Amino acid sequence: MDIICASICYRGYAKDEVAATLEYAPQIGYRLMEIHGPLIWSVDAAHAFDINDMKTKVDASGLKCAGLYPPGWGGQDNADVDTRAGAIARCVEVAEGLGATHLTTSGAQPRTEPGALDRVTSCVNEVLQRMPSESQIKLTLEPHHGNVLEQPEDFQAILDAIPDDRVGVCIDTGHFHSSGVDTLAAIRQFSSRIYAVHLKDHLGTVSVGIGRGELKLKQIIETLQEVGYQGDLTLELEVEDPENLPRYTEEAYFYLSGMLGLPL
Repeated sequence: MDIICASICYRGYAKDEVAATLEYAPQIGYRLMEIHGPLIWSVDAAHAFDINDMKTKVDASGLKCAGLYPPGWGGQDNADVDTRAGAIARCVEVAEGLGATHLTTSGAQPRTEPGALDRVTSCVNEVLQRMPSESQIKLTLEPHHGNVLEQPEDFQAILDAIPDDRVGVCIDTGHFHSSGVDTLAAIRQFSSRIYAVHLKDHLGTVSVGIGRGELKLKQIIETLQEVGYQGDLTLELEVEDPENLPRYTEEAYFYLSGMLGLPL
């Protein structure tokens, strides 16, 4: 289990969060990164993404790209679902071109929208139909507070409807905490279908630096290990003081490396 530095860790600090991640993360000691942010998260950006240019930049940094954050699952109607599915399928191509293993994103709508969860299911199915049958890129569903994907029953409904083992869950510690979800219970419930973990620390619903909040991160990591999670931990920082992100990103690397027993 290693630590992935998501580009959101430099959002609000740098104009180009991906460029900042490629520059600063390897200096701290990170070996893995994820591409979030404007370069990939909209439909237009996904189709315009230059795989070769980004691969050159990632390779030059010495990092490995582990995952991407594409446009959200679902949509407001069937046409929107189709458009988003096409963009996410394009992100599968991007992930394969960069040597990544997974895509992770939440739903495109709040949970108050009628039929939103059914449209998420339809979107995931459409992406699977557009993916090459041999592709092993994992498609993971991430909780967001107030989102159509928020509670364990939301994820269970989709996994029950889609038996394809390329579809799974991202455990987002911050959003589960904000939504009052028992994260340890969710880890046990979805143990065989957890393909990504977004690690945050929180005070209530507010994201803070790792080790500065109230989440029991050591217990979360131990539970992931107990259920046999084989992936890595993606650091996400969505703090209200982005001017301190370089310090928080460095603190998190040493804090989590010590917890995981990783060599520095």
